[in-house]
Formats: sequence, C-alpha cells, structure tokens
Amino acid sequence: MGRVRRMVAAAGLAVVTLIGSGAGRASAAPLQPSAASLPRFALPNWDGRVVTNDALLGQRAILVFTYAKCVVGCPTVTFRLKGLDDELGHPSDLRFVLISVNPAIDTAEEVLRHFHTCDIDPQRDPRWLFLGGSEQQVAPVLAEYGIVVKHTATPLGDLIKHTIKVVVVGPDGRPTATFSTYQWDSEEMRHALGL
Repeated sequence: MGRVRRMVAAAGLAVVTLIGSGAGRASAAPLQPSAASLPRFALPNWDGRVVTNDALLGQRAILVFTYAKCVVGCPTVTFRLKGLDDELGHPSDLRFVLISVNPAIDTAEEVLRHFHTCDIDPQRDPRWLFLGGSEQQVAPVLAEYGIVVKHTATPLGDLIKHTIKVVVVGPDGRPTATFSTYQWDSEEMRHALGL
C-alpha cells in the first residue's frame, strides 16, 4: 500500500482508506435495515440539478458514500455497481446514488472522469447520480447516515478515511439492506433489491 500511496501522491491525487462500520472491520453480510424511511436530503447532482430522497420514491436505489478523485476504494465500488447493473440488464427503475464524502474537490469534471473510467455515461443514462454540493450541505447528510470522514495531511498527499456503507432502498423509500462492505454477496444484493 505504501508504494501505491507514493505513486498516487506523485500524481497529485488523493488516497482513500476505508473504515468499516462497527468495530472497524467490514462485514460481507447485510446489516439489518431500519424500519424508518431514509434520512431526508436535498443535494445537487454533478450536473447542478437538486435531487431529494423523495425523488427516489417508486424506484429502487443503491446509495454509496464515495468521492470522485479517489483512486483506490471508490472506483472499486463504482465498477462493482456497473457490473451489477450489467448483470441485472439495466433495470429502468434502479438508481445508483453516489454521495460525495469530499465535495470540495468533486467538481463536475472530476465526477465525469470518475464515471468514464468506469465506462458509465451519466449524461446518456440519468440513473447514475453523483450528489455533492458544499461541505456545509453534505455534512448533515453524512452525519444522518453515520458516515465518518477523516482527512490527514501526509508528506505523500491527503489521506482520506471514510466509513463504508452501501444502502439499498426499496420503492417505498425504506432501506431494505445496509452493507458495510463493497464486496457484497450477489445473492444478498439481489434479494435486497427484490430481484
């Protein structure tokens, strides 16, 4: 990992280390969902339009907490989501909602670069969202979802640690499963999505 950090820092990019929820280890099994609806949010998408949790009603959604300039863990989850979408046949009622843990650097250009690296075109496929805004807008949303973000300046660049959380939401706006890992079990994910 030290070699990766040196190479990334030399390129002027940020590095991410992920924190599993709970006692610091990621769980492959979904956590029990809350019976309550999702915490409310209203955040700008990468293209400027504001998206709220109510906009997801009537659709399935997968929420992940990530950031566009990450070069390690975050692209991994986007690649996995893309693979899941391909496997499921691109359901029209499934939304992929990426919420930035580092909105200060997640510009539209960075977000598009992130998506294009993963062979996703959010301009042609509006099911793919990347929500951010200002740190003041995002901070309460992260807090509501229990996402902890830590920035540490190092000689090799900015080290960013954040909680891993993947939330599956049903058409009624209620969570059906929460995973504390990006390596979810495919059958458990399909079950959570009702597919």
